[in-house]
Amino acid sequence: MTLLASRKKLVTFRVTMEEYEALRGLCISRRARSISELTRGAVLQQLSTEALSRTAAPEEQVTLISVLEQIDGELREIRGRISRIVGPAAARAAGDPER
Repeated sequence: MTLLASRKKLVTFRVTMEEYEALRGLCISRRARSISELTRGAVLQQLSTEALSRTAAPEEQVTLISVLEQIDGELREIRGRISRIVGPAAARAAGDPER
């Protein structure tokens, strides 16, 4: 929906005082114009995320996970090679927690 699109429906919900104060604080920290703007954006983001998760077939998710695991393994192997080349002291200095 574009900014110029007409908004004709109203959604209302109640929150506790603590929830309201938390929303108010988040609104300030994110520099949102209003709590309504902040919550509308959050709800629409959730809808978008839900729609994306429904579009990926389970087989595609399994394939993606498999590819990511393969990449992770290759990165671990590369990290090990680099550690062997530069030495364990350099790896510790670089913040590698496994060394």
